[in-house]
Amino acid sequence: MTSPPQRPHPFARVFGDLAAARFPAIREAIPADADLDTFLMAPAAIELLHDMRPDEGLGEAVDDFVAFVHAAWRHWADGAVTVVCDTEATRALCASGDGVPAGPPPVRARYIQVAPRLVWGQLADGESWEPLDGWFVLPVPAGLRIVACFGLHAERPGLSVVALEGAAPGVVRRADGSASFAPLMPGGDRAGLYAVAAPEELLLLAWRGSTEATEG
Repeated sequence: MTSPPQRPHPFARVFGDLAAARFPAIREAIPADADLDTFLMAPAAIELLHDMRPDEGLGEAVDDFVAFVHAAWRHWADGAVTVVCDTEATRALCASGDGVPAGPPPVRARYIQVAPRLVWGQLADGESWEPLDGWFVLPVPAGLRIVACFGLHAERPGLSVVALEGAAPGVVRRADGSASFAPLMPGGDRAGLYAVAAPEELLLLAWRGSTEATEG
């Protein structure tokens, strides 16, 4: 009997041995809690971004790419902590209702990983729906910065990322009147899935998950 394949982690998938080889030089130049602007002032960080950039370029995705590399470095510098939400915990995060728990936001970077293939997002009109693996979360003066990771699976070499920043959302309403996180994919209701329909929903989910993880 064989064991099921280990679930891929976006940090390991993208960086692998590169983190051990390249991240310490950045840590020598800037503090572990360096913000994005400070990160971009470190020559070792600029060199890493240049080396990782694909030959065909990134176009409009360059900001998300830079945010992802910075968030991954902060994750590493703060001890590479990953908080895993099982199916029950993920469903609780997606439960109807407004607002986030009253606990404080995290004070260190971490990665929050939700149950696999349970929450889905469509990153642009007309594109395929992709499963949300989780998000890197960083405390910032405006509240939280998150870099969400979609479409991570064993057969795909890369992933899709979305970077957002802001305070904890209050009331989030969909224009069609459906509940936040209600599925929008064909068959989503029958399968018991959830969807993030807008940046505000993704930010709400990230705040809920990050605050719950801090309290736990």
